Amino acid sequence: MKKFFIITIMLLMLITKVKAYENEVFKINIPESYVLEDSEEENNYRWIKDNNYISITTSDNSKLKYDVKEFTDEDINKQKEYLETGINKGLEKYNINITVNDIKKLNDDDIYYLEYDIYYPSKEITGYDMYQKGRMYTTNKYITTIIYSSDKEIAGNDEYLNIINSLDILDSNVIHSNLTLYIIITIASGILLFVIAVIIIKKRKHK
Repeated sequence: MKKFFIITIMLLMLITKVKAYENEVFKINIPESYVLEDSEEENNYRWIKDNNYISITTSDNSKLKYDVKEFTDEDINKQKEYLETGINKGLEKYNINITVNDIKKLNDDDIYYLEYDIYYPSKEITGYDMYQKGRMYTTNKYITTIIYSSDKEIAGNDEYLNIINSLDILDSNVIHSNLTLYIIITIASGILLFVIAVIIIKKRKHK
């Protein structure tokens, strides 16, 4: 019995330690190996570990009532187009062209979100390619975007799955929806991704 207890303790110690982070909008478990950076941008949170980072951005949805649940296939294709156009325009001087892949509307327990993958062929500049998986949630008060960025392919990544599954947005579903302003939100999301990518690229170029 004592031997079993010791083995159990040792196995628990091997499990990645996490820290719970919570504010008025969301709560999430972040591995202790990631460090929260100070941000000059309001409602923008970023945790860094080596070439990887986790970014969460929140904005007000109380007036827009933007609702992913109501997206049509055409809306999703437009989101893909605006993301690619916005980010690639910002990366022109780096000669990097990103691609947005596998963009789709999903839901868990009636919570709808837009999920997509982004690939940055940046190896010549940074020494590695960048892979991102993003999710955008719309709730009654908030628009919340989470980005997981890695220097390795993310498919089947246990760390990503543990992080994303721990995300809990502290709000209810959208009560009224208005899709007329979705382009504005898309462009904002694209700019966020571009800014973060450029920061990483610049840091690598100056090393």
